[in-house]
Amino acid sequence: MKDYKKYLSEEAANNVTKWLEKKKYQEYKPQLLEMIEAEKWQELEDAFFKIIEFGTGGRRGTTGIGSNRINKVTIGESAQALCSYIEKFEPEAKTKGIAVVCDTRLSSPELSRYVAEVVSGNGFKTYVYDGFRSTPQLSFTVRELKCAAGIVISASHNPPMDNGFKAYWTDGGQLVKPHDKGVMAEAEKIEEIVSLDFDKGVESGLITILSSDMDDKYQEAVLKQSESDYRGDLKVVYSPLHGAGQRNSLPVLEKAGFNVITVKEQMIPDGNFPTVKGGKANPEERSANDMAVALMQAEKADIAITNDPDADRIGVMVYGEDGPIYLNGNMSASLDTEYVLSRMHEKGALTDKHYIAKTIVTTDLMQAIANRYGVKTYTNMLIGFKYIGELIKNKEGTDEIFTIGGEESYGVLKGDYVRDKDGAVGALLSAEHAALLKKEGKTLLDKLYEMYETYGIYVEDLRTVMCPGKDGFSLMQKIMQNLRTNPVKEVLGERVTEILNYESLKRKNLDTLEETDIDCYSGNVITLVFGDYRRRITIRPSGTEPKLKFYIQWFKESEGDVKKEYQEVRDLVENLGENLEATLLGD
Repeated sequence: MKDYKKYLSEEAANNVTKWLEKKKYQEYKPQLLEMIEAEKWQELEDAFFKIIEFGTGGRRGTTGIGSNRINKVTIGESAQALCSYIEKFEPEAKTKGIAVVCDTRLSSPELSRYVAEVVSGNGFKTYVYDGFRSTPQLSFTVRELKCAAGIVISASHNPPMDNGFKAYWTDGGQLVKPHDKGVMAEAEKIEEIVSLDFDKGVESGLITILSSDMDDKYQEAVLKQSESDYRGDLKVVYSPLHGAGQRNSLPVLEKAGFNVITVKEQMIPDGNFPTVKGGKANPEERSANDMAVALMQAEKADIAITNDPDADRIGVMVYGEDGPIYLNGNMSASLDTEYVLSRMHEKGALTDKHYIAKTIVTTDLMQAIANRYGVKTYTNMLIGFKYIGELIKNKEGTDEIFTIGGEESYGVLKGDYVRDKDGAVGALLSAEHAALLKKEGKTLLDKLYEMYETYGIYVEDLRTVMCPGKDGFSLMQKIMQNLRTNPVKEVLGERVTEILNYESLKRKNLDTLEETDIDCYSGNVITLVFGDYRRRITIRPSGTEPKLKFYIQWFKESEGDVKKEYQEVRDLVENLGENLEATLLGD
């Protein structure tokens, strides 16, 4: 065998050695030896330079061999570690069991079946479905069956070659600190992954395949979040983008009584996402929605809705004066917030005990709406809907009532039937709102401009820079460190007045040099403020993909011509992002 240690970093070489020597990795040893003999040093470096960690959405990455890859070992040890860890907090964990769900990704059926074998092999009651289901349905299942934990095999909106492991706690919410690190610590101790043959698990009663009754219960829970039974003649185009949304958003819309037309080519479950440009089945990607928009135009439908593969995200498209408009996640979350709070206010159901929630990179328009209706906003949360889920959990037993939560990455939740964002409830709210507006001769876009007149103009944008492999990882860390030690003073002539360092949890005023504390979890995040906190740019490495992300928000009071003013601010925001990216990357 060639001396791989000469060609790899110390960390990568150490991980390769473990994979060659330890029993739990033996399935992959022949393939690893082939890579070493073929001198695939860069491929080996990227696959082994670190151990894939729990990020924003669990353990997620490219499938394949390696400690920094998703495979049966990294997935299996994660499942076994969760079993071991949960028992420390729940003595009856094995009896309460663990629910397992997967999406339509290429490796999802195989990996989810293996996870069920590992969970049952560790003596846990295991609940599975007969096929793919959405991520929010997993959260519902954990809560409905009072499980000890839940697992989703999915990489959400990532490219086709990716997959992942997302763990859920007893409340149906994703793992947050300290439990995410606790499970990783358990995984490092595992020398052998224990499993039970799936069919034997079913025969013994350890593995239960859930019936369609659970689908019905979940969908009914979503439908209870309805704020209007008016449907009118609204016509909705829907696409799951080859994913699990056909098992949550579509039946919810149909049971709610909407006239739904599906994009038939994208109703086929396929982890290659063959009809989506570049395989990027993510509503955030404009091109992912193109077939739905084309059908909306061909059928003269009023609105188009899409989901990502695990159906917790939602894309919404409507008509503008010059053609179709692709609403971003901040826009749809704001429209949902206005719709829900205004409807509840009209019914006299809204109190000062109700609250909404959003993350630090989500539009402040949501807070402006909440302020108008006398509702509290919680916004001191890092990126990831799991923090909103944790907030809901922490408010249980108090007199505060969760109403709606949203995040910029196309996620929304109304009600507490789950503890994660849900594309189905987002679809229901958007369709209901659009139906009522159509009755008045308006669209969701018209309503958005009305909101800008009322609350001021809020414009947001997200820029991403791909940073693959070890070199990309190092570049992201270098940029973030430079932002802390040598902070940006201005961007395109706009002066930075404050810097929020979420790693140290310190907020520094650049005029007075005064530092104050930030009430939030710590994280690898920097925010630049330009005079008004509603004008800011937040920079962070993605917790789910090899990307550096720039979240930009700019606010302007409306002076009357909102459409013109919106476009002016839109242009400024795009230029700010472009200028900052060039500055940080040294272009």
